[in-house]
Amino acid sequence: MMNEQTVYYAITGVGKNPANPSGLVRRRFTERGRLDEALRRDMTWHRDTAIIESEYGNAVGHLVQISEAEANELIERFREKWSQEG
Repeated sequence: MMNEQTVYYAITGVGKNPANPSGLVRRRFTERGRLDEALRRDMTWHRDTAIIESEYGNAVGHLVQISEAEANELIERFREKWSQEG
């Protein structure tokens, strides 16, 4: 049994940076293969193509790899922001 690995990316675009991204995506390496997901406004992870699109140069935003700790901080910030917008 392999240990699952996860790589997180902040989605940055015009006027955005890793400290203030527009979104968060992750790539998980599981026993069943690679799984790319994005964090949605309902705070759940869903399959997404942003990472593969970025790898092919088709991305709208730019992906910046961040640590798991930074990803957890972003998740909390998005939770606050999106709950106020809801």
